[in-house]
Amino acid sequence: MNAIETLRPYARRIAARASKHYGLTCAELDRRYTLNQLQRCEAILNRHERSFRRFASILEFGCGAGRLVQCVADLAPQAAISGCDVEPEVIRQCRRRCPRGRFVVNHWAPPLDMADEAFDVVYSYSVFTHLSEPNHTAWLKELARLVRSGGLMLHTVHSYEYLRRTACFSPRSVDKYRLPGSIDAFLQSQRDYFYTVEDPAAPEYGHTIIHKEYVIARWPQATGLRLLDYVEGAIESYPEGCQDVVLLAKEAV
Repeated sequence: MNAIETLRPYARRIAARASKHYGLTCAELDRRYTLNQLQRCEAILNRHERSFRRFASILEFGCGAGRLVQCVADLAPQAAISGCDVEPEVIRQCRRRCPRGRFVVNHWAPPLDMADEAFDVVYSYSVFTHLSEPNHTAWLKELARLVRSGGLMLHTVHSYEYLRRTACFSPRSVDKYRLPGSIDAFLQSQRDYFYTVEDPAAPEYGHTIIHKEYVIARWPQATGLRLLDYVEGAIESYPEGCQDVVLLAKEAV
């Protein structure tokens, strides 16, 4: 499902008005939405003298139907592009959308059928916003295995900043978390990792809020990588608040 299709009904009406008054199709609006997200990730890479345009091999974890990876492939024509997702149908869509890439179906839990140190960068968008704590740790370790010496991992998370932003601008979006009490009480609790299951039939997928300090302390321990950057509220994603961006590096040997 693309970004436009996931928006609330009122956001779809805004998209329809933009199409009518500015001559933009939904596909064009979707691409602009995607490129805004990608620009923020590229800017964070640039702060560390890195760029999608210079990577030789790129993996998107949780690539969905190819919304982001298609733009990454356009930005990095020199790179070997790969992606994985748990849904076979979206992988089929991804293959159609980005035919030069290699896209595979993965299970809910590791491992991936991919070689050690195969990629210059492994990235994901809004995947670690949906994983249980044990599964998120297992995937961090697995994805770190795939990063080459000197390579990077870039992932987004929902932190307390997401909750503050969403509570202010789109409070209905908070309901799905089923917080144990008020939003203010939750923010004051300083819980490290909060996870609620969306569907009991799929307990490894739900809604996750991770404290910034948890990421800073635990992710380097779990991955063996060095934390290069943590940018709070880096990507605006109304009505779903914002996404923080976490950048880690594997030491060159």
